[in-house]
Amino acid sequence: MKKLFILALLLLSQYSFAQIANLNMNGVPARLASYTEVDGSPYLFPEWSEASIGTTNAGLKENVAYKFNIYDNELEVVNEAGNTIYLNKDYLEYVVLDRPSVLIANGQVGLLTSLLFKKGYDFVPGIKPKDLVNVIGEGSKYTLIRKFYSDLVTPPKNSYSPTPGRMFVFEENFYLIDSDENVESVKSKTNSIIKALHEEDQAKAKEIVKENKLDLGREDHLTIFFQKLNES
Repeated sequence: MKKLFILALLLLSQYSFAQIANLNMNGVPARLASYTEVDGSPYLFPEWSEASIGTTNAGLKENVAYKFNIYDNELEVVNEAGNTIYLNKDYLEYVVLDRPSVLIANGQVGLLTSLLFKKGYDFVPGIKPKDLVNVIGEGSKYTLIRKFYSDLVTPPKNSYSPTPGRMFVFEENFYLIDSDENVESVKSKTNSIIKALHEEDQAKAKEIVKENKLDLGREDHLTIFFQKLNES
């Protein structure tokens, strides 16, 4: 009986180790798709950068090289063996993607240096259960998310392009979610976001914007706005 108990412990420990290893940096090999004849890019950022990856029961892994393929909504990462894989999202809790430094240096005013992504927003139209979306503001009253897209389209023929090729078209959609998971599509503009709030919260929202001199077209101001709104 004692031997059986020890054997069971050994098997359980081996299973647990395999499961943790699986959660850390497992996935399938990234497809070597060629986009040489396609204009644009399927990636959120064309350059490799670093990510922090949190799993539900395997902890946090930092400084992971990544590229985010928003066309397929797949996170390409370099694992411990140096191989590029599509990260297994089954046990993924969140990821924080650093923006490439060159984009911060040359980008527009108000860009965040890193972006938080989560899944689990499939109650929003057009979002699948495992889709990673950018969570800009999150709280007990309101949450603001952004879904990035890179759609592959074929432009119509015209006199300038008798044999048009395919191209990726970048898009981003913002969704405001209240505490009851009611969803409103909004634009990253101050008036659009305030009008989408519950009527009883609009006066407070205007006060927050005025007192803090916020422009809700800026990422950094959006995070400040929703933090203060959810605390009010």
